[in-house]
Amino acid sequence: MYCIAVLAVNEKEGQDYAKYIIDYCTERSIFPLVELYQNQESFFEQIQKTVPAVVLLALPGVSGLNAAEHLRSLYPGCGVIWCSDLDFSLHAFRLRVEYFFMEPVDEQKIREGFSVWLRHSKAM
Repeated sequence: MYCIAVLAVNEKEGQDYAKYIIDYCTERSIFPLVELYQNQESFFEQIQKTVPAVVLLALPGVSGLNAAEHLRSLYPGCGVIWCSDLDFSLHAFRLRVEYFFMEPVDEQKIREGFSVWLRHSKAM
């Protein structure tokens, strides 16, 4: 079973993103454990116990960049789908992020990100 983490500032938005992920996965007969986080400190503390297969980072500005860099340094094999209000596409490329997109977040962008991640994870 996949463990998927969603790190978003707003709890309601995080719940919406989790629903998009669950709907996408259910259509593919994948039934992941999806965990929501609004706080980077608790997120990084928790993933020391259970490393997620993929993380959806939906954090604004430099907070997202810092989280992506820290996550990649701790767990280079963890999938990262990253959304930001700033164009960090070059940083995302440098960090080997599976999928980067800019706000606004919508279901289609999350589906595209997870499609890329699934293809990448099956190729390994």
